[in-house]
Amino acid sequence: MPNQHEAAAVTGEQDPRRALEALLRRVPEAVVTLGGDGSLHGERGGEPVLVPSRPVEAVDTTAAGDTFCGAFAVARAEGRDAKESMEFAAAAAALSVQRQGASTSMPRRAEIEALLAG
Repeated sequence: MPNQHEAAAVTGEQDPRRALEALLRRVPEAVVTLGGDGSLHGERGGEPVLVPSRPVEAVDTTAAGDTFCGAFAVARAEGRDAKESMEFAAAAAALSVQRQGASTSMPRRAEIEALLAG
């Protein structure tokens, strides 16, 4: 689950979709995070799925990637599909960037679920 800059460094592809394609020649499934532009998921043989970020006023993006990765892993471990997991992770990251700090900015599950519920 590299961010777009890491994916470019690993694959040599600057375009996130092309970087994802290159990653999928090496691994069966990957997510490339795009910061404020969302995240891109792909599986070998499937169409890429783009999930946009939630629009928020960012205060501190220090833990955004770690929050996204952790929330995505939790959602997948609970049996959610990739798109639902990315939406859960995007909500968690959106909450995180609205707070100062790293681990202290990471939201609790109830906060994520409340945001997803609207």
